[in-house]
Amino acid sequence: KMSDQDKYRWIEYHKWGLNAEWYYPLSNDNKLIFMAKLGMGYLGSYNKYKVSPFEGFDVGGDGMSGYVTAGTETIGLRGYEAGALTPYSGEGYYGYNGNLYTKLTVELRYPLLLNQSTNIWALGFVEAGNAWSEFKDFNPFDLKRSAGVGVRVYLPMFGLLGIDWAYGFDLDQTGRRGGSQFHFILGQEF
Repeated sequence: KMSDQDKYRWIEYHKWGLNAEWYYPLSNDNKLIFMAKLGMGYLGSYNKYKVSPFEGFDVGGDGMSGYVTAGTETIGLRGYEAGALTPYSGEGYYGYNGNLYTKLTVELRYPLLLNQSTNIWALGFVEAGNAWSEFKDFNPFDLKRSAGVGVRVYLPMFGLLGIDWAYGFDLDQTGRRGGSQFHFILGQEF
């Protein structure tokens, strides 16, 4: 029954993140590249009765389309709609609490054009990831899977541009299958 101003006064939290990327050339000319990426994050609180409504993780989509929740970190997972893997608990900021996430990505990249003014490369990928509200719900084997293909273009004037087609194989938080999705990239990879 408290106002939001009183309810969220003196919120304290700790936030942890781990991101790792590994690249390995598979061909003798170093053009076919294997890339593996791991991302994990955890948002904890010092007081279990004052969980932070901010700084959580919004998992799914490309980070550009759909809604953006203020005070959250967007974690893209191709093959699903924006925020589709963020659990709804009915508590916290707008009821979405992604306080823990895991994301794994494997890509194969091959350059189609490499010169001083333009770089273009094609890629194929598989991804898996999920988000949970509480650490007790965390299950490293409960990951939502997707696969797809894409193209990246790097232009010095505009930076990185790209488009991906992905298919999400599993059900999201609303019970819908991810299915076929197009995702756009402007500026940086997600």
